[in-house]
Amino acid sequence: MLTMKKRAIKSILILILIIAGVRFCDNVYKFNKSNHQHTERLRDTIFKEKFETFKGGVLMTNDYSYYVTDSVTFRKFIGQCDEKELYKCEVLGDTIKAVKYSRRIRYGKEIAIDSVYFSIKSLQNDGRFD
Repeated sequence: MLTMKKRAIKSILILILIIAGVRFCDNVYKFNKSNHQHTERLRDTIFKEKFETFKGGVLMTNDYSYYVTDSVTFRKFIGQCDEKELYKCEVLGDTIKAVKYSRRIRYGKEIAIDSVYFSIKSLQNDGRFD
């Protein structure tokens, strides 16, 4: 009886390690148009894009990558979230403000946990597509 318990525990641990290996070995920052989830207009020519980078299925959460872009001169990676987090962006003059919110801290209420700011002019001058 004890060996069956040990064998079951060993099998469960191996399964968890395999799932974790697939989860963390996958390139989660990949940009793929087929994984596009949503585009939100922030200003006339500035958009926030959301892409699904990992499907967790039943055992794990989905992961999402967020970008800001003007679709012509730049695409900037903002960050990555799971399904209990999100980025909200707003344009303040020449600056894009991106705030990461979590819904897991206060029972579904969104709490700001991180923020990042980008200059639109410097993004356009750099011309990088992350």
